[in-house]
Amino acid sequence: MELEHRVIKLELRVDTHAADLKELQDVSNDLRKSLAGIEKTLSQIKWIATGAVVAIVWQTMGLDKLIKVFL
Repeated sequence: MELEHRVIKLELRVDTHAADLKELQDVSNDLRKSLAGIEKTLSQIKWIATGAVVAIVWQTMGLDKLIKVFL
């Protein structure tokens, strides 16, 4: 009788651990998706900033006027 009781408790504990593990895996997947979205946004910001710097340098150096002279 005691052994049966212990086995039942162990089964319940295993079921609880399995549910906890599933929840942690779901959270991990959600965090992975969020991180991928953040990386994509940071990449877009990087390219926008690079374009802005190129445009400012372009105007500062007067390259737009030089091209107009040749055209």
